[in-house]
Amino acid sequence: MPTPSVQLGDLAQDFADVIPDVDATAEHERWDPGLGPFEEERQLEMILTALSPDGATPTNIKREVSYPDSGRRCDLVIDTGNRTLPVEAKLLRFRLDNGNIDPNMYKSIFSPFPERSSSSLLTDAQKLTQSAFDSPCGLLGIYYEKEGEEYDQLRAERIAEKFEHDIEYWYDIDIETVAIAKFDGLQHPHHQKGAVIGWVVE
Repeated sequence: MPTPSVQLGDLAQDFADVIPDVDATAEHERWDPGLGPFEEERQLEMILTALSPDGATPTNIKREVSYPDSGRRCDLVIDTGNRTLPVEAKLLRFRLDNGNIDPNMYKSIFSPFPERSSSSLLTDAQKLTQSAFDSPCGLLGIYYEKEGEEYDQLRAERIAEKFEHDIEYWYDIDIETVAIAKFDGLQHPHHQKGAVIGWVVE
């Protein structure tokens, strides 16, 4: 049976493999064409649909699964039959449709402070590891980057490294980056390439 690290790494690579195809036909009624501008839930839905030949979510992946000990919901749960791997996913999209930096994105990824109506990827890690789900758990980041990005810090590898550092700084949680699965050739002028980043936490 594959380890959780392998499972999450495979899922990240599967996502990265289909994102260019999904992007090629993605049309937003408000923003420029391409997958990048879509909201997180819609992107997950489109990517998961593309992973299955019959256009449905793969049978081993469940969406919006309730936490065992609360009414909150987990984005994805990978079910191998012998164990489950709960995964919270977030968009890592630092630029808006017009190319400007999104002032809210940093907070939605790196804020360690829980909020009633939303959570960051950082607090998702804490939420997963404190839950009654099986451990370890997974985090998945769908990262977009424009060609010629002037900020060296906005690179997939740097984001993965910073996230590990912040988890270790704020929480008593073990974390490992298990995948940085890259994709490119996207049609949006500011979301032209990127990576699906996977972390395992426990």
